[in-house]
Parts: sequence; C-alpha cells; structure tokens
Amino acid sequence: MPHLVMEYTDALAERVNIDQLVDDLHQAAIATDCFDPDALKSRAVPCAVWRVGAQADRGEFVHVEFRLLAGRSDQQKQQISDALTGPLRDHAGHVTSLTVEVRDMDTTSYRKWVGPNHAL
Repeated sequence: MPHLVMEYTDALAERVNIDQLVDDLHQAAIATDCFDPDALKSRAVPCAVWRVGAQADRGEFVHVEFRLLAGRSDQQKQQISDALTGPLRDHAGHVTSLTVEVRDMDTTSYRKWVGPNHAL
C-alpha cells in the first residue's frame, strides 16, 4: 500500500538527479501523515518513447501517480498532491509538463503478499 510511481522522459536523467527526486517525493509523502510510512513504495520509471501534445512534440514530462487504498478524504488526497508538487517543481521546474495524480486503489481487488520472513 501506497505506491508512488514517477514516470519521466529518460533524457531528463542527464539534468535531474532522479534518485534524489524520488527520495524527496518519498519523504514529502511520508510527511503528510496520511498513511503508514512503512508501507510506502516509491519508484521511478523512465520512458524511452513518448509524445506530448497535439503536434507529437517530444517535450519532456514527469508524471507522479500516487496510489493508495480507498478511504482517504478529498482533503487528504489534496494534501498529498500538494506535498508532492513541491519537490517536483524544485527538481524539475524547467520541464514542459509536470503532473501529479492521487488515485484510490480498489480495496476489493487489491492483494498483497509479503515473503515468508515478513509480516503482513
């Protein structure tokens, strides 16, 4: 439970410290106190093929999707979105398109399995 997934144009890694950005996003999310911090999983996914806009421009983008189990208020989701926007703008404010989406995961279909040496 919660998953922070940052997709970005792969060339961006030449100008932005992706590891530090993910760390800052991870810490900003935890600071919202809207979920169990030990459950957060954050990752970055570079995109080698993309298009932005009607002209199929190859402008850069960073999209952060924050998935968590349903049940948070709209205010909590806005708090998470606002918290993630800060580090995103700090690290990649020069990028054409920066977006953040907070999304509810369906509690009826979400499953989690943790290896035998870890508790659920």
